[in-house]
Formats: sequence, C-alpha cells, structure tokens
Amino acid sequence: MKWVKFRVKTITEAEDIIISTLYDIGLEGAQIEDKVPLTALEKEQMFVDILPEGPEDDGIAYLSFFVEKKEDGSLEVQGESVDAETILTRVKAELEDLRDFMDIGEGSVTVDETE
Repeated sequence: MKWVKFRVKTITEAEDIIISTLYDIGLEGAQIEDKVPLTALEKEQMFVDILPEGPEDDGIAYLSFFVEKKEDGSLEVQGESVDAETILTRVKAELEDLRDFMDIGEGSVTVDETE
C-alpha cells in the first residue's frame, strides 16, 4: 500500500488550527513532530518507553498528513478523485488564508511517497 505524505513546517502554536483547517478539506489523521515535552498525563496514557530528556523545544513543528494512493495512481479526498498537485494547491491556499490572521511560521509544504 502506498501513501502520499504532505508535510507542513509550522510553529507549535499553530498546530491545532492547521490540523483543524486541513481536516476541513479532507486531510485526516495528522502526525505531529515537535519538541514539546509530554505532560505526566500524556506519559501515563502511552504504551512506550520515553527518554527522560529530549531536545529543548525550538517552537518548530512538522505536521504530516497521509492520503492513500490507489492502484491507478489517483488519490481520493472526501470522495473526490484528485492528484497530489491538486491537494498541494489546496493546502497552500488554506495556509495562506491562515496567515491573514495568525503566525503559522514558515508554512512550507513537502510532498513525498511512502509505503
């Protein structure tokens, strides 16, 4: 199974609003990569070993969204068959709209394919 990964570079303060905005255009299941320390409650709810100290929070976050690639090479978002370029254009448009009222940091988007 192949997936197309859309990865947004942003700031930690903008994580939630970007995830919510991109969810509205059909990108679900965000993966968050940041250096914000976990709370005690979050650690209790996880079933993994956590290193005692991680790197210091630098305020940068990466949000990844995955869309399954069909056998014919197309992607499907909200029941619509689209290509990666169309999704990328939509993501960039949403990020530009967010810039009008909040700081989202760099806001760059990369696209990769993964299995």
